[in-house]
Amino acid sequence: MNTDLHEKSIAADAPAAAGRRTAFLLFMAGCGGMLFDFGGAIINPAIPYLESLALFTTAQLSHLTSATVLGAAISGLAAGPVAELAGRKKVMLAASGVAMMSALPICLGGGAYAPFLAGRLMQGVAAGLAGVVVPMYLAETLDAAHRGRGAGVFQFMDVAGILLCTLVGVVVVRAFGGPGDPATGAAAKGAAWRAIFWSSAVPAAVFFLGALRLPESPVWLKRRIRQTGGIPPDEPQGGAARDKSLLQRRYVVPFAISMLVLLCNQASGCNSITYFALKMFRDAGLGDGAAGLANVALGAVLLPATAVACALVDRKGRKFLLKLGTAGMLAADIAAGCVFFALGRGAIEPSPLAGCAVAFCLVLFMASFCLGPGVVVWLALSEIMPDRIRARGMAVGLFLNMMVAWLVADKFLVVAERFGYATLLFGFGFFAAVYLAVAAFVLPETKGKTLAEIEEMFSRK
Repeated sequence: MNTDLHEKSIAADAPAAAGRRTAFLLFMAGCGGMLFDFGGAIINPAIPYLESLALFTTAQLSHLTSATVLGAAISGLAAGPVAELAGRKKVMLAASGVAMMSALPICLGGGAYAPFLAGRLMQGVAAGLAGVVVPMYLAETLDAAHRGRGAGVFQFMDVAGILLCTLVGVVVVRAFGGPGDPATGAAAKGAAWRAIFWSSAVPAAVFFLGALRLPESPVWLKRRIRQTGGIPPDEPQGGAARDKSLLQRRYVVPFAISMLVLLCNQASGCNSITYFALKMFRDAGLGDGAAGLANVALGAVLLPATAVACALVDRKGRKFLLKLGTAGMLAADIAAGCVFFALGRGAIEPSPLAGCAVAFCLVLFMASFCLGPGVVVWLALSEIMPDRIRARGMAVGLFLNMMVAWLVADKFLVVAERFGYATLLFGFGFFAAVYLAVAAFVLPETKGKTLAEIEEMFSRK
């Protein structure tokens, strides 16, 4: 009798336990998403303090800003093989551990360039590892009913992390004083930018503590058991004949389209605008407080735009959202470029009105990006990439995407100082126009199609 009651109790508790497990995995998806971009974006509110103290040259400041992207590009390429060798959990723990330690050389290095650069590269390494392994782990551990939700939570909390960075900037200005305020001394400015970077350890610590409780991926464990037991792998091994098939149109065309889309994705300025928006607002005429609030508005618009895109992507289709998003990005780039062109020619003076105009344009740009490319691009490209080349193609695509982002961010301040923001924004607008043309006339619609149907579509054309 007692045994029967015990078994019934276990059966009744099983759904609740499964629900708690799923909820915890979704929580970790959110933590991983926040970890992915927080380290890179946290320099945004620190830049005005670093400039005010003249700790670095313009070129050095650009290098420090873009270093996280370079670190992420390199570690992202290695993340897959390392996760296969060591397991998903160990790599996630390593990513969060590196992210926590990255604040040490930045904040304790005395403001010297070399340790600051080392810390920024560490933040990038952590982001690259998390960006590859966390989605991989979620796909292997969440059931089919919750996989899409896990990807959505990861992306949503990614942009929430950017918003949190802007809020950190507002809090620091209130606590230590603004970088443009004559009453704010050098000691306060130094404490302010260090406080900003210390905050980057918080989401890393939360993710590390959560990852300690995670089980290893069952998919990886199964594969490991098969390898150590000498059992042949499930998938057949390809030979030379299969390698030649990569030259077929069904592989070459979608791969080429994917690379073009990813080039335009970063060359239209999304990462750089996130990093340098606060500086642009201040240079256009907004004061410390108003620029900080505009920066918060830029981060805040990411959340509803991402939520709307997630709700519409399966109803309206990939092409519709990409066309809508890239058209908005193009309009915003041109409008902001015109404001800075007028400022550079002396037609208007830096003022709160000009600063608000720039803020409106950049908020429109980021909302358009999140509504279109921010959510759609990786989904669409994973669908058009044939199964035979999907893993390698997506790895190469991620590397290209990050390297373009690094190049643009690395040269942003140097080009802006020499040629003005207008030159940069009109250049971003050119690539946004190319992006719009590709979305409208080249990229196929994949909504409602199976992966096999999409691959067959390329083989027929």
